[in-house]
Amino acid sequence: MPDAGQAVGQLASDAVAAPLAGLMSELEMRRDLEFKYFTPWHVKDKVQLRAFIQQQIEKDYTPRKAMEEEALLKVLGLVSLDFDVRAFIEELLTDAVAGAYDPATDQFFLVDTEAGQGFRDRMHVKASRAVLGNMNPIIIVHELDHALGGQHFPLRSTFAELMADTTLDQQMAVMSLVEGDATFVMIDHQKKRKAESAGSETMIVGSDLLIDMVVNFPIPIPGAGKLNEAPLFFQKSLLFPYYGGAEFVSTLRHYGGDWREVDDAYSSLPRSTEEIFHPYRYLYLQNEPAYPDFAKLPTKFGDWEKVRDDTGGEFLVRIVLEQYGVDDYQEAAEGWNGDRIRVFRHQQTGALGFYWVIRWDHPTEAKEFYNSLGSHLPFVVEQEEVASILSLAFDKKQLAQLRKGWK
Repeated sequence: MPDAGQAVGQLASDAVAAPLAGLMSELEMRRDLEFKYFTPWHVKDKVQLRAFIQQQIEKDYTPRKAMEEEALLKVLGLVSLDFDVRAFIEELLTDAVAGAYDPATDQFFLVDTEAGQGFRDRMHVKASRAVLGNMNPIIIVHELDHALGGQHFPLRSTFAELMADTTLDQQMAVMSLVEGDATFVMIDHQKKRKAESAGSETMIVGSDLLIDMVVNFPIPIPGAGKLNEAPLFFQKSLLFPYYGGAEFVSTLRHYGGDWREVDDAYSSLPRSTEEIFHPYRYLYLQNEPAYPDFAKLPTKFGDWEKVRDDTGGEFLVRIVLEQYGVDDYQEAAEGWNGDRIRVFRHQQTGALGFYWVIRWDHPTEAKEFYNSLGSHLPFVVEQEEVASILSLAFDKKQLAQLRKGWK
């Protein structure tokens, strides 16, 4: 009986692994890494996917964290005042996710989008056949790349640190490396490049243009209803790590002629979205941005009390400028050299205010940013030689008090 049980177990394992064997072998050549073991996988229907997303939100997106992010987005005018970030993210991801790798369990799953499929009652063999019949292989390649990366790089500890106490800018930068890696390989596979060339024939450029085309395309994209309805911040947050990240990975991949620069990036993580937008700054400069020091900035003055500190990076600067109609928002945000934003809430009225200091590489970049604004931003904008100070809701006396705090 033990031998028979082992035999049945081996058959079940083989049935699950067999459909992926060819893609795993192909991926090893495309990514120039070898699988150390077979990564378990399964299929979820939409109901199971929503339950998984709800569980992740409860674990990683605490009510306090959601409140703080809502406050940041609301005070900048990026979402409406009645916006519920947790509910929206649940709807957006349930609609958009086609597969996911979970570094915490070292497993990945694929989503069956067909209605009426009873996956709870299916055996592994039937699930495998369903995947081959219903799933686009590029999704499988994408998730397999994450699984392969999880065996070679510290993805679990990296994501744990990201969720603990890092800035929006750092989170977006690291996500861009991870998702860009999988997206580059996915595109390499989709273009039917020779697997043994290990990505040498695929070069990705123009991600900004591609993302803008997706966001501004006048006809709703099939299967992306919630993405089309999303505020600009969420549209760009969902697309940028994949396509901007793929261009970043492509640049690193071709810089040295192999995958070593990309592999090394997992132990020397990109520190800001500026390095994703401008990969050669990551490769050549590796300078620590000049983050404004808010240690002496008052956390409470009068009825105003601190809600959150954050760093938005070049990513958030671009979003804010684009949101308010600045045509050359990409050029205006270039030259970012560190920023810090503090969000305040009025204890009597509940009104929100903020104080945002953005530093620039050179006075010309600071001037270009200031000149691009015109009458677009409904904020107070002050200018120094290499710094811009944006604020909302404070009078001149309060602004003077805040200015002394960060200087």
